[in-house]
Amino acid sequence: MATRAIEILNMAYVQTFEVAGGGSAVAGYGAMLASDTTATITTAITDNAVGIFLDTAAAAAQARVAMWGAGFCKGKVGTGGATAGAPLKWVADGLTDATVGGGTGKLVVCGQARQTGVATDLVGVNLAGFSFSVGT
Repeated sequence: MATRAIEILNMAYVQTFEVAGGGSAVAGYGAMLASDTTATITTAITDNAVGIFLDTAAAAAQARVAMWGAGFCKGKVGTGGATAGAPLKWVADGLTDATVGGGTGKLVVCGQARQTGVATDLVGVNLAGFSFSVGT
């Protein structure tokens, strides 16, 4: 076991969130968005983690999250909408939620939604989520 965990955050994007009502934050645990402005710990492999909590805090308190990736950009939401924390794929008129796994065709996940939006909205997109997968 490591005597002291290594932490180098000088290149990390760290954001402070309010801990969601009924939720919690535990330093070192995965963080998922409960809304555009609140977060809570991940509890299942299917949760859309956005980073790792740096602080331990109770509901309604503030906790820092080291976010995945190297940055965020604005992305135009397409038909189907975008949900904060969800992986995103391209459709004809912009970005929409992607379902990873379970499909038979190639799926390009081009990022992760940082905010919830409807068609034509501009939302923050985490650039770290890019990958090829199978899904819809």
